[in-house]
Amino acid sequence: MNNLSRTWKAIGAFLVIAITTLLLETLSLGAEKIPTLQEYLKKVDNKDRPQETIVVEAINYVRSENAALRKVEEFKGIKQVLLWEKEGGWVEWKVHIPETGLYNMALQYYPLSGKGLGIEVAVMIDGKIPYKEAQKVTFYRIWKDTTGIRKDKKDNDLRPKCQEDPRWQEVDFIDTEGFYNKSLPFYFTQGEHTIRVVSIREPFALKQLIIYNPEELPSYADYIKKNNTTNKVSRDIVIKVQGEQPYLKSDPILYPTYDRTDPATEPYHVSKIRLNTIGQWNWRYPGMWISWKIEVPESGYYKIAIKARQNFVRGLSVHRKLYIDGKVPFKEAEDVEFPYSIRWYMKTIGQKGKPYLVYLTKGVHEIKLEATLGSFTEILSRVENTAIGLNELYRKIIMITGTSPDLYRDYFLEEQIPGLVKTLLKFSNELEEEATLFEKLAGQKGGEAEFLRRVALQLRSMAEDTDSIPSRISNFRDNLSGLSSWLAYRRDQPLEIDYILVASPEAKLPSPTASMASKFINSLKAFIYSFIEDYTNIGEVYEGQKVIKVWVGGGRDQAQIIRDLINDSFTPQTGIKVNVSLVQAGLIEAILAGKGPDVVLTVSRGQPVNLAARGALVDLSKFKDFDQVKKRFAPTALVPYTYNGGVYGLPVTQDFYMMFYRKDILEELNIDLPQTWDDMYRVIAKLQRYNLQVGLPYQRIDALEAIDAGLGARNLFPTLLLQFGGNFYDKTKTRTLLDRPEAVAAFKTWTDFYTKYNLPLIYDFYNRFRTGEMPLGIAPYTTYNLLATAAPEIRNEWGMAPIPGVRKPNGEIDRSTGASGTASIILKKSKNKEAAWEFLKWWTSDETQTQFGKELEMLMGTAARYNTANLTAFQRLPWNKEEMENLEAQWKYVKEIEEVPGSYYITRSIDSAFSAVVYQGVNPRESLWKYTKEINDELERKRIELSSYRQ
Repeated sequence: MNNLSRTWKAIGAFLVIAITTLLLETLSLGAEKIPTLQEYLKKVDNKDRPQETIVVEAINYVRSENAALRKVEEFKGIKQVLLWEKEGGWVEWKVHIPETGLYNMALQYYPLSGKGLGIEVAVMIDGKIPYKEAQKVTFYRIWKDTTGIRKDKKDNDLRPKCQEDPRWQEVDFIDTEGFYNKSLPFYFTQGEHTIRVVSIREPFALKQLIIYNPEELPSYADYIKKNNTTNKVSRDIVIKVQGEQPYLKSDPILYPTYDRTDPATEPYHVSKIRLNTIGQWNWRYPGMWISWKIEVPESGYYKIAIKARQNFVRGLSVHRKLYIDGKVPFKEAEDVEFPYSIRWYMKTIGQKGKPYLVYLTKGVHEIKLEATLGSFTEILSRVENTAIGLNELYRKIIMITGTSPDLYRDYFLEEQIPGLVKTLLKFSNELEEEATLFEKLAGQKGGEAEFLRRVALQLRSMAEDTDSIPSRISNFRDNLSGLSSWLAYRRDQPLEIDYILVASPEAKLPSPTASMASKFINSLKAFIYSFIEDYTNIGEVYEGQKVIKVWVGGGRDQAQIIRDLINDSFTPQTGIKVNVSLVQAGLIEAILAGKGPDVVLTVSRGQPVNLAARGALVDLSKFKDFDQVKKRFAPTALVPYTYNGGVYGLPVTQDFYMMFYRKDILEELNIDLPQTWDDMYRVIAKLQRYNLQVGLPYQRIDALEAIDAGLGARNLFPTLLLQFGGNFYDKTKTRTLLDRPEAVAAFKTWTDFYTKYNLPLIYDFYNRFRTGEMPLGIAPYTTYNLLATAAPEIRNEWGMAPIPGVRKPNGEIDRSTGASGTASIILKKSKNKEAAWEFLKWWTSDETQTQFGKELEMLMGTAARYNTANLTAFQRLPWNKEEMENLEAQWKYVKEIEEVPGSYYITRSIDSAFSAVVYQGVNPRESLWKYTKEINDELERKRIELSSYRQ
């Protein structure tokens, strides 16, 4: 019997190995992968850089598809120009390459009016993307401050206005999103080739495509010899330009900032806001640049010194590339290091205490500093390739073991993953080499390199004992997540600048820091002023009866944008003065105390109806032009703020579900995006066959947050209920319909995902999506902001699409979903209701919402992409064509869900019914019916309680 049992076990093990090996082989036979740049360079194995220049005129294209093109005789001073007037489509040119080798490519382009973001294109050679970094290349616009630093009536500085300053540029294809951070090389053999440029985002004009290799920059020594002159400048020349007064910049986010830590910062005030620096965390991405104009009185050699502070990347230097009048003067200027320090210091550009001298002719010159990875470019590119390889290996392992392996089972990993030990040792050796190189470049041991060594040690240990891998899979995943975060952090190159000096070689430079006595006196003054200054009100404070008070949530930067918009457009247009206060909580207390504002700009989903039921809000539908205003929003957007026929809030933001997917993994597994829930079942089954997961949204409710959260987008049940044709309430809104067959069917479908398909309830979608163990998930569309900014290692490898739905008899797929969001309200005790309504109309208007969204993104980057509820403003925000089409396709199916007094109990009860099914095995129908009765009892109780209030 024992022999028979062992035989069957052996047969079972053999079948497991055979089936899993077959699955992995099927995976390896999937679509051909696009190599990384490092893999591409190894493959071409050609380092020749021919000194040839091939110029392709844009108007001489041979093919195009879906591209809005127009040839013009002259445009902005340049003749024979191709206008690419709308994003999307592609254009192809034929070129003759006279000599085999690697070449750089550049575009001579002019940015056309668009949504204000960088121009994004992909490039294909002979019909193929040559490597991943060529899938998305950004060409920056140029921006300029159009006003000086302004002041409010409280003597605080305000950011200058900024607008685009378009001009013709000739710029190389550069990997600004990744870790190569240099001109991208393209390999051409001698002969005819086709080059295709694919428009991803923003329109532009195109004059030429240039294929070339630049002349090698001279060393500093050669530069000095070449520019040798007998002219000597005066000994005491020191020219200063303030950092917060740039000439041009690559991004509007590079606005003046302020520092109050040192009285030597120029200018300085002990209690008022002085915008006296520039950069900080805003100036951290490679490729971002700032330039300044400076005038020198004499021709000759000058040294350049920068008062800077780099207290952001602990223990490491950040890097900048120096340009003089648009050119890097010598090789050493390609990598200027700014070491870590918590204090301000004077960085004289030079080496070993000796400044590099730059020859400047008498007159005006432009000094530009560009963020770059510098000497870390190669090491970070190598670590990124290692991280990509380790993620692929991790997915292969969990396809066999799952994410929670059985520790008492032998998975035969060595047999099922050919070359496993060799691969682990290879990656371990790579990380050891990369750690050593990183220490050499950083100039110190340990620290950041130690993490690479810990991962290398784990890999080596796993190679020595492959049987231990299942028990260490969780730790391995954590290390991979840490490695991705390590890479993203290393990419950041933040720097803060106070001022720049151009001085004669012998000139004495000022001290960058104040004396201890000055610091002590200023600290004492700051303490005293903290009892005097009002930091709650933003900008001017007006007195009088015809003044409205507006409360704003969020941060001070957002409130300042609103203050500026009010000053620039609302008050001049209407004559109504506004006091803006930054308030995070306490609305109900303020109402009860009779000290509330006139308008609150952002309240959570459930508050308008709860306050309206108690007679605290103004019915906005009573205003005569309300019907015109409501056309700004989606058809059901006002539903959550409607009570007893009145409307008590205007939508400000609206968020809804989208489906996020990993393009690379689904393509490898030959999986199509699910269009219906039946498709989703098949996708779940196939992914689970490889031990991969699907993420469906579920947020547990607690008693405090359930009150204001709303029903729309906490879990998948409202979405399924709407798609199944159900509703939460009857027509009177006094009882729920969750005992109807449609609701029961939706509830059972929802719980089946967790009971029958074992989908995870609690998970970190961002990290699991990054590692690839959850290559498909449904999440609010604002998840895009996080993935676009904090997951650079999977750039170009993921997408966003409408969620699955239910196919109707006519063939249409119903993708209905609920939503979440915030609203603006007017309090009933306001003495200026008409003025408050004028303000709400202005705030929710197309122009104001567009401007606020753009200003917010200029201020904080893509991470702050605004989810406005205004349909026209949404279309004007900087989504690319594909993203916009997908979002609009889903938005038309958004059906907002009513809020009624007591609806918090529905949210809580559905969660309790769900828990009973998933954790206790209760029948779905019985569980839902039980809680439906309790919900109806609570709604009746709440209706009686509120009957004493009169609107």
